[in-house]
Amino acid sequence: MPTNKAAARVLEHPNGQKRELAQIHNHILLHAVRFGKGFCKTCAVMLALLGLAALAALPTATVSAVLTLIGAIAALNWVCGAWFTLCEMEVALCAGF
Repeated sequence: MPTNKAAARVLEHPNGQKRELAQIHNHILLHAVRFGKGFCKTCAVMLALLGLAALAALPTATVSAVLTLIGAIAALNWVCGAWFTLCEMEVALCAGF
């Protein structure tokens, strides 16, 4: 099967190992991962504030404050896990460049 050597040279990375299209794909994924990390940080701050508000409301509204505090802690745990996973993905994508 004939190959187009001129097109292959255009698509090759300067070190000859990586293709330009694969780099663009990694670059787009890296932006999505970094956006997700920022979103996780924002969610973590909001959940921490919700937990503090529930903690402050404990003396007056015991049952609802306890349930809100437990929910905030569980959601914060999930968000932190997502953030650490995205950190690992970012390191893996950066290693591809």
